Amino acid sequence: MQLRFMGQVYSASNNRVQTVATEQTASFKGQKYQVRVPVQTIESQANTEVRKYRGVTYTVEPKVNFVSADKLQVC
Repeated sequence: MQLRFMGQVYSASNNRVQTVATEQTASFKGQKYQVRVPVQTIESQANTEVRKYRGVTYTVEPKVNFVSADKLQVC
């Protein structure tokens, strides 16, 4: 799928994330559910090494966002 934002054309990717259920439960609008965490991480399109802002090109270190099951807190 081709998308456009501020004159830039890019393609979107639909990546499925595998998850695994934890022992923790949570509730949202009165409905209880089991908390799930990702098995593996996927780098997003925004985490590329070369970026451009207002015509200036610069490089950044890609970072992976991942929350492990032991860092989740029960509310």
